[in-house]
Amino acid sequence: MRYLVVAVILGICALCAEAQTETHPPSAAQSLSCLVKSADPPSFPKRNEVDKGFGAMRVLLKFTTADAAPAVEVLFNTARQDMQDTVYRYLRGYRLPCLTPKDGVVTAVQEFSFSNTDRDAAPLPPQRPEGGPPFCVVMPREDMLSPEIQPDKPEHVVVFATFNGDGQQPPEVKFLHASAPQRFMQAVRKRVEKYRMPCRKAGDEPQSLQQQFTLYPSGQDRYGFKREAFSLREFLGMVRRPRELKAHYDLNTMGCPFKVNYTLYGGNVPNEAVVRADKDPNKLPFLDWLASLELKLDADQANALFGSTLQINVGCGTIHLDGES
Repeated sequence: MRYLVVAVILGICALCAEAQTETHPPSAAQSLSCLVKSADPPSFPKRNEVDKGFGAMRVLLKFTTADAAPAVEVLFNTARQDMQDTVYRYLRGYRLPCLTPKDGVVTAVQEFSFSNTDRDAAPLPPQRPEGGPPFCVVMPREDMLSPEIQPDKPEHVVVFATFNGDGQQPPEVKFLHASAPQRFMQAVRKRVEKYRMPCRKAGDEPQSLQQQFTLYPSGQDRYGFKREAFSLREFLGMVRRPRELKAHYDLNTMGCPFKVNYTLYGGNVPNEAVVRADKDPNKLPFLDWLASLELKLDADQANALFGSTLQINVGCGTIHLDGES
């Protein structure tokens, strides 16, 4: 099994400095040209052999003295605790040795993305999107502590959290799916109610997110897909009764090639097939068809893989499937 162990540093950019004016070019410190940091970026903190976790952080850095690490403010976070710990340790090594008092406070933004899969990781939402409020969810620093419950199989909870009001308001929490005991559901609710969107202002339109929590039996092996990126042909070979499929699509009209994220659910949560950051209406019938397909799994496998996401690489051409007569 091949693992990708990466921490992608998406870039660091100076935003402003208190002493900078429009009539003077930025100093070395204000342009971050003397920034000192470790040569080894953070790496994925893998927990087990099937750890396909992912997470991302956007942080605001404030440099006030030349010989000290910057103060860190979290602007966006979906990273679990060990990923956040890795980022904080890395940032403690930052220095801006050319910083002088006349530079004022130099601020910068940096993004970190952790992924351990062969499918493409989702990009962070933009800081300043065109139209509508920015999506800036910040999850707690600490991981959730599960109550002392010992299930005999994985139990899943899917929540839908909606943010209203300003950045200090907790979200409204709705359960879309729950096979776990009530105590675990209560722990999930308390966890999600700690989420915040600090960039929100009163009067902003509501914003929502969906998240899954799983309670695993202790001491048992966890199961996952060895690969998570497949060609369309490979994916169709994994579904139930592939020879009976009936479909006719012209992929050439859909802005091909493109990549589809197919998420396997069940119960009250239907499968999803989405193309990130793409609202091409020509793709919608094809995506609905992909979402309707069920993978060839037994009940235990389907439960173990609930919430798993596969990437389908869709090329150009046409699909003509007439099924068995």
